Amino acid sequence: MTQEHQIGAQLGVLSNLMKRQMAAPLAERFAHVTGTQAMIILYLARAEGERFQKDIEKQFRFRRSTATGILQLMERHGLLRREPVPQDGRLKRLVLTDQARALDAELTQRLRQTEERMRRGIGEEELAVWFRVCGKLRANLETDPRTSSEEAQI
Repeated sequence: MTQEHQIGAQLGVLSNLMKRQMAAPLAERFAHVTGTQAMIILYLARAEGERFQKDIEKQFRFRRSTATGILQLMERHGLLRREPVPQDGRLKRLVLTDQARALDAELTQRLRQTEERMRRGIGEEELAVWFRVCGKLRANLETDPRTSSEEAQI
């Protein structure tokens, strides 16, 4: 099977291109903001209520260590703060800084442009198939292989 026909390879390429598109407009002024950090800023800016590291882990399917590293870097670059919540001093909510909030409008516009660009020449029926297939791929990958009867037989 060639790389052009490997689902994982194609998804990796698409992911890299998307992250690059999101980070591109920020490169000159905010060289430290990655595409992944941009997506986290967008998520937190639109989140209702308090958000915590576990919410980032769940939303982006990050391992705890990955989320910790990304969020620590965002803190060092002044994009977010972790603030204790009154009911549990160990629990820290994620709060975007003014610097990150200033990026929100630009990131929102960039996301909209990127989404439009990706959808060019693709009809609604094709998009419906794409989203259905993506849902199945995600479900396949989120299934615990230790509990799958197929995996157990291998």
